[in-house]
Amino acid sequence: MKLILLLIFILFINLNHCLKIQGQPQFASSEQQQVNSFYIENGNFFMNDQGNGGSLNRYQIISGSFHYFRCLPELWMDRLTKIKACGLNTIQTYIPWNVHQPNGFNTELVAMDDLIQFLKQAQLVGLNVILRPGPYACAEWELGGFPYWILEQQPIALRSSDSVFISAVITYWSRLLPLLQPYLFTNGGPVIMVQVENEYGSYGEDKNYLETLLTLLQKYLGEGDGNGSGVLFHSTDGPSAQMLFGSKLEGVYQTVDFGPMSIEQIQDNFKIQQTFASKPTPFMNSEYYTGWITHWGDATAARTDSSVVAQGLDDILSLNASVNMYMFFGGSNPGFMNGANSNSPTTDFEITIQSYDYDSPLTESGDTTEKYFAIKNVIEKYTKPSSNTLPPIPSNSTKVAYGIIQIGQAASLFNNLNNLVDQKQQQLQTGGPIPMEQLQQSTGFVLYETTMNIAQSNQLSITELHDRATLFINDEAIEDTITTGQAVFLQRPFNSSIEINYPTNVTEDGNFNLRILLENQGRVNFGPYLNDRKGLLSGGVMSGQQYIGPWNNYPLPLTNKTLSSINGWEQIKDYTLSNTPTFYQATLSINSTNDIGDTFLSFTGLGKGQLFVNGYNVGRYWNVGPQRTIYISSVLLHQGDNEIILFETLLTQPIIQIQFLNQPYFD
Repeated sequence: MKLILLLIFILFINLNHCLKIQGQPQFASSEQQQVNSFYIENGNFFMNDQGNGGSLNRYQIISGSFHYFRCLPELWMDRLTKIKACGLNTIQTYIPWNVHQPNGFNTELVAMDDLIQFLKQAQLVGLNVILRPGPYACAEWELGGFPYWILEQQPIALRSSDSVFISAVITYWSRLLPLLQPYLFTNGGPVIMVQVENEYGSYGEDKNYLETLLTLLQKYLGEGDGNGSGVLFHSTDGPSAQMLFGSKLEGVYQTVDFGPMSIEQIQDNFKIQQTFASKPTPFMNSEYYTGWITHWGDATAARTDSSVVAQGLDDILSLNASVNMYMFFGGSNPGFMNGANSNSPTTDFEITIQSYDYDSPLTESGDTTEKYFAIKNVIEKYTKPSSNTLPPIPSNSTKVAYGIIQIGQAASLFNNLNNLVDQKQQQLQTGGPIPMEQLQQSTGFVLYETTMNIAQSNQLSITELHDRATLFINDEAIEDTITTGQAVFLQRPFNSSIEINYPTNVTEDGNFNLRILLENQGRVNFGPYLNDRKGLLSGGVMSGQQYIGPWNNYPLPLTNKTLSSINGWEQIKDYTLSNTPTFYQATLSINSTNDIGDTFLSFTGLGKGQLFVNGYNVGRYWNVGPQRTIYISSVLLHQGDNEIILFETLLTQPIIQIQFLNQPYFD
């Protein structure tokens, strides 16, 4: 019944929008462009929407962040409808450069249909959109949204007027921005605001850089500031004069961001927001934090009490201020795409967990929460919606505990190098280990291989480790003497040296094989240390005071295509190579479509590695917490046999079984 009411609601309020967005994007008529407006005047937002009567009204943005790239497209409509049903009128999203131009400078954009469909679905539900096209995003996303290949050019000054960097931005935006133009509000689309850079005042104050970005935005999206044409450009910064100075630019509306605090502090922050405004502008918190980031190894997952978030929102709205709640739906960090934070290149490296639940009003699996309804009550206090203006709230998804599943087969990474490594990318016999970026590799792993001799020092050190190294001598892991069943590893920033024991099985000349499995655990996404290349850097590996080499370099991005080429699977009862990096395969059998539901893989009995479901790279697991399960959406599963593959890099004893639960667990 709820689904029928939802469909009726969408058809009723969006008939005109539905007609506009069928087929290829179409520009609105000049008459319509003159009517559709969203702009600032006398310190307020004003909206004139010809699709809803064409009257000019003051407008208060009540928005929530929802990153389309952190959610499977099949689930967008559910999340968007729940956002609309809570009373929000807008969503905010980044556009990550590395999602849409991953393959190199001057290459064609990919996955643009996803972005366009997301904009269309938002409009269909009745939500406006605030776009954050970068080029920098942060977002706790790999390299802050920058593509890895931007680091191939060294030296390079990111987020600046550096000529190499700017050239790449111009090439990217010249492809991206024209595709967004039809979806501006002034052209009949949902986009009411576009952000220039992102929290730039926390990083720099290069006005040449910012002016170049604004010039590009105006060239492709227009100069009308949303008043009949173009779009309103804005910036986001923390509430300090220094930060606002960094992003200050003529023609760009400045907003601030902050979490829950007293109403007096909120008022002070909105006063600071006006520091460089030549005329009054609307108060706006464009990142009101409903939760916070969680890193691997944190004592507990970050949480913010629902009543605290609701009270802060109430105070903001009581001041007639606009707001965007970051996050409203967080989602997941799929594959290898989580970011990391670092305040020091040598002593600080915090890796964002695979879940981006963020303690949001909607959970990672899209469920409504106590926080969701507390926010809904606050919004209704100020908007007083009538019964037919909001859709019914879609039901939460079905969760299934599939229970314990036996591992069926296993295969060693070392026996599959020829299958998994692109021969065109590998580099053999190089003087030092090659960084991942020079191997034309974005994420995943690199296997470095060399020969040592027992005459050399057994004290090994990596001059600059980015990020995690597991060592294998003659294809066997070095066993941890403290934690039984685990391999010894070096982990940035905690340790970068190890004393090894010489093997007994050496050649007549005393030689033995050394392999190092290097994991990129996520490039830094915020702060001054964004230039975060991955590999065994700055010369590589030393034995005592000697650099060792030469090296063979095997890139291991572990894509769906390469995973399908794994061979040499052995029955788990016969497998004897668990002290090497190992792929474990299990089958999750589902008898009926009625038995398909969301589920959660427990980390119990697992070490550290990667989960793949039916070829999809779900993300990282790690037994250090505070994340203890990984969310698997029902849309990844199907009736019949579902292939589950774990790539385990820590345990040296075989994994025999795995368990699927019907709820998530966090410390």
